[in-house]
Amino acid sequence: MTLKKRSPLLHAIEVVLFAIAIVGVGYYFDREDALLIHYDFSFLILWLAIVTLFYGLAMGLVMWVTFAGLTTFLYIQDPIYIKVLLENLAFVFLFGLFFSNLHNELDKSKIQTRYLQLRLKELTSAFFTLKISHDKLESIYITQPASFRFVISEVLESCEHNTPELSAKNSLKVLKKFFAVNSAMIYRVKNNSLGKCFSSIGDIDINVDKNDKLIQETLSKKRAVFLKDLEEKNQTAYIYAVPFLDKRNKIVAILIVKDIPFLFYNEDTLLKINVVFTYIWTEYKKRASLERIESTQKEISTSSTYENHERQDIVDFKLEVLRLRNLLNGFGIDSRIYAIFTKNEVVSGEINEILYLSEELSILDRYISLRCGEKFIHLILFPFVSLPSIYQKSKNLESELSKIEIVSRVEELEESINTTLSKKESAQLTTKHISVKNFDSLLEEYSCV
Repeated sequence: MTLKKRSPLLHAIEVVLFAIAIVGVGYYFDREDALLIHYDFSFLILWLAIVTLFYGLAMGLVMWVTFAGLTTFLYIQDPIYIKVLLENLAFVFLFGLFFSNLHNELDKSKIQTRYLQLRLKELTSAFFTLKISHDKLESIYITQPASFRFVISEVLESCEHNTPELSAKNSLKVLKKFFAVNSAMIYRVKNNSLGKCFSSIGDIDINVDKNDKLIQETLSKKRAVFLKDLEEKNQTAYIYAVPFLDKRNKIVAILIVKDIPFLFYNEDTLLKINVVFTYIWTEYKKRASLERIESTQKEISTSSTYENHERQDIVDFKLEVLRLRNLLNGFGIDSRIYAIFTKNEVVSGEINEILYLSEELSILDRYISLRCGEKFIHLILFPFVSLPSIYQKSKNLESELSKIEIVSRVEELEESINTTLSKKESAQLTTKHISVKNFDSLLEEYSCV
């Protein structure tokens, strides 16, 4: 145990009074040997050890000096007195060294214990903070168990999005159902200013103040703006605005959100709202473009040059790739294209049949087959599927395709035992999967452009 910190002067006074008391008691028992140095047991070293080990080297020296000063006149004629004092002085230094080492170790131990206690307190606070954050995230994902693919597939199954009003109405329904958007509206934008309201949901006034700061920031910056992005938050009545830009980088529609429950008001949810709104609205624009293409094709259907136009499913596929590439560039959300290449027409037909009946493809996935010269190309688009996520899908598809390849090899061997290596190779399948951003390079590789 260590002493409470007190003044060294008080310690010295205590030691001096203790030494005087010892000398007085010794003098009472033996007037000629007050320090009892001639007895079988050395009481002098006992007192010095107690004081030095309790108070330290300095107080041990104070006691030694006090003993020497008080008793020198009693032992002036004693030849061993000086020897005994010097021996005890050596023990005082020894006890003092022990005291110093012991207290240094005790102080280190106290500092380490204090540090560990503080560290434990910090880690405990961090643990509870992490647990609270985890519980909050868990509650968000339990109340909002929707992925991009699920939300968008729900939209595509429910409506054709013939008009902007219908697209806006269904967009808001989806946002309310999956992201708890209570109050929002979608406006048309023309010449960088608000036009008519396509649709609204919840308790919201569709007569918008065109000078609203949040809306003005969104229109000027051409990107989604949060309430937290504004320095003067009292200049807006809304919390979030998302613009939709066409291929000319002009805003044609804007989503304005007024009310979201607190648990849903986080960057993850707002990013999903942005992506879903962009995807749904692009779907409407894409279908409008397709309708124009179809009408154009009908007008020239009697022309001899009609055969030079691309098939509708190929146009549709390319537009979807373009849309997903824009989402990759804007939000960092990747999609994958799985490619199958063969030179064997029979094998290509079997692949075509399997893929049309495959359970691996959902409503969002798109499949087309191309013929580029003697090459048969099969392309499968997996929207919102990253590289790790496509691993199992590609593995299952390759397992089914390997069966086709084996059967084809056996049939070739049965037809002719002299089949050349080059013909064998023509039946072989080549597969790969790439990001949507590399789609043009894939078409160049297969000579389809």
